[in-house]
Amino acid sequence: MHPNQTTWALVLTAALASVPAWAEDAPEVAPVKAPRTGWGVQGLPLVNFNSDEGFGYGARLLLVDSGDGTQAPYRHALTAQFFQTTRGVASHRLILDAPRFLSSAWRLGVDVAMLNDRFSPYFGLGGAAAYEPSFTACEDREALEGNPDACPGNPDFRGLRYYSFAQRTLPSVVLNVRRPLSGPWQVALGYRFRLTTVSARYDAEDLGQARDSRLVEDARAGLLLGMEGDAAGSDTFRTAEVTAGLLLDTRDNEPAPVRGMFHELAARGAAEVTGSAFRYWGATANLRFYHPVFDERLVAALRLFVDVMGGDVPFFMLSSLGGVEWRDGWGGIGGVYTARGILKNRLQGQVKALANGELRWKVFSVAPWQQRLDFTLIAFLDAGQAWADLRFLDGGVPRYAGGGGLRIAWQDNFILRLDYGVSPRDGTTGFYFDFNHLF
Repeated sequence: MHPNQTTWALVLTAALASVPAWAEDAPEVAPVKAPRTGWGVQGLPLVNFNSDEGFGYGARLLLVDSGDGTQAPYRHALTAQFFQTTRGVASHRLILDAPRFLSSAWRLGVDVAMLNDRFSPYFGLGGAAAYEPSFTACEDREALEGNPDACPGNPDFRGLRYYSFAQRTLPSVVLNVRRPLSGPWQVALGYRFRLTTVSARYDAEDLGQARDSRLVEDARAGLLLGMEGDAAGSDTFRTAEVTAGLLLDTRDNEPAPVRGMFHELAARGAAEVTGSAFRYWGATANLRFYHPVFDERLVAALRLFVDVMGGDVPFFMLSSLGGVEWRDGWGGIGGVYTARGILKNRLQGQVKALANGELRWKVFSVAPWQQRLDFTLIAFLDAGQAWADLRFLDGGVPRYAGGGGLRIAWQDNFILRLDYGVSPRDGTTGFYFDFNHLF
């Protein structure tokens, strides 16, 4: 399983700060260290920021069992994570990783989580869903405390939470197993169980309006499975999927590839027999390409992602994507993991398509205290589209966003990510401080 790329924060700073000042005087040939054995404890602070979710903070505790020192990278690892943001997003997890489970060729991963998105975005279904900033814009927040349905100076105001609804998943249980087949080919199997509580209306503490939100409007129109009428109160929904995937991985370096490919074809299905209250299916194609341009300091990277769902798909799943590397709570097209500069979950529906292109130019490298740091400039173009269902009747054109960023990589493994994107069509921007490449 791959580490959660959401919040590898302060790793670079903490690691460099812990290097002793006399390291640069060490002999050129260091003595061979004995392999680490038994259990060890590691702790990491977690910090990030993005324009959609605000400032994130928390901590991660890792218990690592190195066994007799011959199992690489370890025999077992147990991670406990506490993480939340200033805009109501929480991701608290327990993660078990066993690279050679029971001395077999299978790699086992278990992820048990509590996920909360207090202001989860909903802009409508498909690519034709409109976004009007004036519907939620209000500079006078004190006025909203007295009357959340009207904003002085903005006659178009429909409520601060017009494009939001609350959802919490407790628990989210994800089980994945993966093993090599032949050469770069791998097979993956999995199971995902969720209990998700949804509320379409907010109380006075959250400045909830009496008027209908966009979600309630679509529910009244009969467009959303699982939500009917005025959507008063909260409802809890149960989903459970079995998953299977075939992977091809020829990347020369997983965290920062220079050349190679990573491709995945995956399928998922939910029914009563899997423990789900809904019957639906999904299929995912995830294609990634990496190739040097002129020399290895300039790399072209491309990701093409298509996700299709059918059957009785509950409305809160319409932003979700499939595949072994996608984690619950990451959201859909738009935002820090998919399309920078486009609002989080801006596009959702039963069919979603995404394209990301990057040029990565390593401008220079330094080695303070014999620790190599690489500085890489990024230019990117992200584009996405969604359709409400498999009839492909939506109008509208794809959203796109462009921008640039910086990567600071420590020893090729820990990568600090800074990105700024602009979406001309919606007139939105986004700034993202996170870790690891987008893909």
